Amino acid sequence: MTKFNIHKTLILMAILNIMLALSVIFITIYAFAYNFEASSLPELYFLPVISLLALSGAAVTVTLLRPMVAAHSNRLKQAEASLDDLNKLNNTMRAQRHDFMNHLQVVHSLIELGEHSEANAYIDKVYDQIEKVSSSLKTAIPAVNAILEAKRQAAEKKGIDVSIEISTTLSDVPVDSWELCKLLGNIIDNSIHALSEMGEDCHRVLSIELFEDIHSYKLKISNNGPVIPQELWDKVFETGFTTRVREGEGGMGLSICKNIISKYNGKIWVISDEVETVFEGFVPR
Repeated sequence: MTKFNIHKTLILMAILNIMLALSVIFITIYAFAYNFEASSLPELYFLPVISLLALSGAAVTVTLLRPMVAAHSNRLKQAEASLDDLNKLNNTMRAQRHDFMNHLQVVHSLIELGEHSEANAYIDKVYDQIEKVSSSLKTAIPAVNAILEAKRQAAEKKGIDVSIEISTTLSDVPVDSWELCKLLGNIIDNSIHALSEMGEDCHRVLSIELFEDIHSYKLKISNNGPVIPQELWDKVFETGFTTRVREGEGGMGLSICKNIISKYNGKIWVISDEVETVFEGFVPR
């Protein structure tokens, strides 16, 4: 609420400064246009100074507004992305509900025919599909659930096996939901890209864990993609740094993640070896 009031105040100040500047300019032009004598109205020479000060004040106010406008713009973009993810999640759930009815009919028919082993195997397959979606729906933040499910589907379309383990509802997490989505999305996207660089014949695995203890909320996202050399473990979080081959790709996602976590007095780091690359982080409760 405080930020919103400051935002409104600065906008009002900018408008008033611009109106004052325009008014003074108009008065100055009007006065000189009618050839008032300087000796009778010496104050006229102060009008351009007042106008300049008013314009300077407007410029300063607009400069102060720019980061606020950028922050609101980022929130709006993330809200749109979250809404899109929620719509995708809703469509997935509706499709699963429709499929579930069909699955029940198949199981019922198999049981009536006495094909109990076939019915059991069919139920196991259906359960695995339902469990994958259910694993993404365990937090109290719909936007987080949606982005986890969206990223899971995106990874599996690329042939990546995804494991999601959530043992926290995130109900009291201090991070804004839109920033939390950006944090998780960037790290997961980084892992998906790393795994995509491996051959399709490789067994590619992405693991996502969200949990908590009495001190903090924690995340652990790992993949079995290419190794990140130890001398680059800190550099990967620097703005503009990227390990991607094609010029112009990447370089921002992980630095954004570090900025978000640092904003809430948390930490993030990476450890990588021949077995897996692990991104871990936490924010205090």
